[in-house]
Amino acid sequence: MQQVTRTPAPSEVADEWRRRAERPGLARVMRASQPAELAAETTARTIGLVTGLLRSLGGVGAALEIGCGMGRLTPAIAAQARTVTAIDMTPRMLALAKESCAHLSTVDFVHTTVQRLPWQDRRFDAAVCVWVLMHVLDDDEIAEACRAIAAAARHLVLVEYEEADIPVGRFSRLRTVEEYLALLPGAHLLERRELHYGGDRSFAALIALDDPR
Repeated sequence: MQQVTRTPAPSEVADEWRRRAERPGLARVMRASQPAELAAETTARTIGLVTGLLRSLGGVGAALEIGCGMGRLTPAIAAQARTVTAIDMTPRMLALAKESCAHLSTVDFVHTTVQRLPWQDRRFDAAVCVWVLMHVLDDDEIAEACRAIAAAARHLVLVEYEEADIPVGRFSRLRTVEEYLALLPGAHLLERRELHYGGDRSFAALIALDDPR
């Protein structure tokens, strides 16, 4: 099911995630309406998928986590990379992530958005982006985000919904892996896996990226 809502103003998106950051537990980053045990089980399966795709690269030096939220995936990414730079647009989410990952000395947290990545002369070995790009509704903004990712990373682990029985967020737009490949300059699909839960289907893709610069 393709879900497209009206394109919100940037302030609306920021307010939405500030509100979500005040929810308890995994409801901050997953649907508040689903049972807590389903959220926990789906998170564990997602971690398994992300870990497996990163391992298939045969070693990751520097990793970029796009939309780290409360840091639920950050330790798993850090276990597969020498260093991790984790970004998020919501200060409260970053504070929660820093608190939960205080024991990880190789992780650096940065307040920014995927459309405005601040690195011009640096390229990460891998970027990890899990259920983030679906919240970028505007066509120009998603194109800018994908250009920024391709310039910032050699590989991308991308997890996104393709089908959902109920809306996955107040503002969401579901796209296929083929649509993302078309938006990412120099993208080559290396591996695709699927995640089914609660009537929904997401893809987990490992994508190689040619530097578009």
